[in-house]
Parts: sequence; structure tokens; C-alpha cells
Amino acid sequence: MTATPASAGASALPDLLKSTRERTLQLTAAISDQDLERQIDPIMSPLVWDMAHIAAYEDLWLVHRGGGQPLLRPDLAALYDAFETPRAVRGEIEQLNAAEAREYLAAVRERAIDVGAQQAVDAEIGEMVLRHELQHRETICQTLALAQLPGFEPSFREPIPAATGGHSGLEFVEIESGEFTLGASGDQFAYDNELPRRLLSGESFAIGRTPVTNGSWLEFIAEGGYGERQWWSDDGWAWVTAEAITAPLYWDLSDRAQPVERTSCGPRQIEPDRPAAHISFYEAEAFAKSRGARLPTEAEWEAAAQWRRGSPSDFGGANVGQVSFDTSPVGAYPAGAADCGALDLIGNLWEWTTSEFDGYPGFKPHPYPEYSQVFFRQGYRVLRGGSWATDGRVASPSFRNWDLPQRRQIFSGVRLARDVQR
Repeated sequence: MTATPASAGASALPDLLKSTRERTLQLTAAISDQDLERQIDPIMSPLVWDMAHIAAYEDLWLVHRGGGQPLLRPDLAALYDAFETPRAVRGEIEQLNAAEAREYLAAVRERAIDVGAQQAVDAEIGEMVLRHELQHRETICQTLALAQLPGFEPSFREPIPAATGGHSGLEFVEIESGEFTLGASGDQFAYDNELPRRLLSGESFAIGRTPVTNGSWLEFIAEGGYGERQWWSDDGWAWVTAEAITAPLYWDLSDRAQPVERTSCGPRQIEPDRPAAHISFYEAEAFAKSRGARLPTEAEWEAAAQWRRGSPSDFGGANVGQVSFDTSPVGAYPAGAADCGALDLIGNLWEWTTSEFDGYPGFKPHPYPEYSQVFFRQGYRVLRGGSWATDGRVASPSFRNWDLPQRRQIFSGVRLARDVQR
């Protein structure tokens, strides 16, 4: 990571920490203590673990390492360390209950503010702690989608923009060959895997004007796409047959006249204009092949994600920040169009790329190897762009997310690419 003017400086940090915490508490207040404390799905932590982990991370980095103070609860350090206590065991071990986790959050926050009042807070560490909580809020949203809690409705939810119509995800814009920069610039906060920035030269290619829509995915299903071996890689076919996958996660097609998509805030009809969500890499790859296309590399994705006036999450041109608590129709934020004309590159849904997660040439782990390095070359695929559950502070054009190719609990979708023949 690199400290930059865009990081949360000492003067701004207390207010940013406060507003971030307020939203975290609003989100978790909409969930019963019983649901916070149970493990909703084996691949996710109990929500109360995420809450206490946020506190432990803040205490470790802002108070202990940043401020030189002893840990508030050294007995909890291993319990709420993501590598010392893997997800597989988090639902089986004794840990803080919901009330105790809230008390822990409050006590650590008081210590962090005191440290900030007494000494300068390193801008990089402050920004890292802030973004850590923002990213765990998205993780909490993933768990809520799996939970399907009856009556769940966050107090801050706002209506989504109206559909603009006319998009399918099968229209393309062309990116001319030439040089572009890959990675974060030196004047903004960046994670270690976004660095070092370098100049690349790329060939012309075409990329989807929008993500692939539900309407197009329904056509793929109607054509028997999930049963057509020719569209699937060997690994993808093994997965789709072993798991008996026939549709995106959370789709209910039992009534074909009224197909339903389950969301955190209840079921709704599958709307053709929204992007197809909760798609695995294997599904994305198969759909692309069925349409005579492919997925973009992450370098191609970033070459397309260029804005002369800054990222659309900076000027309200993207569905980010959990404001709507749902996807919006594709193209509903025309002000956020990239210079190439592509829509929704930031926000709405993460987009799979063909690239395996690895360090850029010259990569240096910072400030700890466990953030990125331990995941390199382990079969994880890179996703780009952020989702409706990603905070705009995190969803930058250079930010790299990653997950296993079979994962569908993430807010993931598909944007196509194809070669350009000259």
C-alpha cells in the first residue's frame, strides 16, 4: 500500500470512522442477535465474528501498532485473526455474543479516537482500517443474501433508478490498440496487489457496453445452455454436473411464467433489464462461449475503465455503497459511462475476468503478506469493478477482488469481450 493525499488524513479520519461505524451498526441492527450469532452458511463467518473482527483489526493497527498501546483484549487476538481462526471453525468455537461484540466495537473505537487526539495517525494505516470495515460490510451483505431473513429491510435503503431499456449485454464497444497504464497511480491509496503501476501496450478488442442482463441469461437457460457440454470447460462441466446447477444462485424457475429472484430484502420477479447476478466464473465462461465471445482479461477491463474526470463512484455515477441494497437496471447511471462508452464498469456487480490472481511484476507485500500474497497462483480468478454492496471508497478502477471459480455468494456478474478482426 502507499500513503497518498487521497488517504484518510488525521483531521478527516475521526469523522470517516464515525460515519462508517454508524452505517455498520445500522446494518447489523436490522438483524436479530440470534441471527448475528449463528453460522448461516459454512463458507461464511457468523456475522458476530465479522463485527468483533472489525474491532480487533482496528485495535491491532490503529491503537497497538499505530499508537503503541497494549491490545485491549490480547486474549481475543488469535480468535479474531482471519488466518489463525479460519471460516471452517468460526461457527463451532466459543466467541463474543452480539452484545459483547458491540461493546468491543465501542471500546476499541474510543481508544482509537484517543490515540488520534494524542498523536498523528499514519494516513496509510488510517485508510487501511477504514476500508477494512467497509469491505467487511460487503461480506456481511453476502451472508445476508444467503440467509434470506424474513422481513429484513435496512433503514437506509433508497429506491433504485428506473430502467433505461434497450440493453442486453450483447452490444460491444471497441477499444483501440495502444498504450495504457495498469495499476494504481502514486497519488492515491492502493493495496499492495495494485502495485507497481506499469505501462502496457495492448491490441484492439471489444468489450460489452453493459453487463449481461437477466433477459439474455433467461435465453441461455431456455436454449439448454446449462446442459450443453460444448460451452463448458472441463472444470466447469465437472462443477455444473456434480452440483446440478441449472440457473444462477437465488433464481427460482419453478413457475416459468413468473420466474423469481430471491434477494436479501425478499423475493421479486426476475426483471430482464437487471444484470444477471451471483454468477460463478464457470457460468460466466460458458455463457460467453455460447455467444461467440469470451471474458476480458483484467488488463483489458482496466484499459476500458478509463474516465477523464475520475472514477464514477466519486461523482454519483455508479450503484455503490449499499444505498439501494440491490442491483439496478443496466445503464441506469449514464453519467458514469467510461470514456469508451461502456456503462456500469464501476458498481452494480463485480465482473469476472480470465486472469488468475497473481502479483504484478515487481510486487512487494505490504504491510503484511496475508492480504494478497498467500492467495497468488492458487486458482483464484480476478474480479473487477465493485458491486452495489461495495463502498465507493473501495470501488476504484484499479482495485482487484478475487475468488474461487465456483463461488456464487459474491455479487458477481458477466461482461463479455471479443477479439477485433482487422
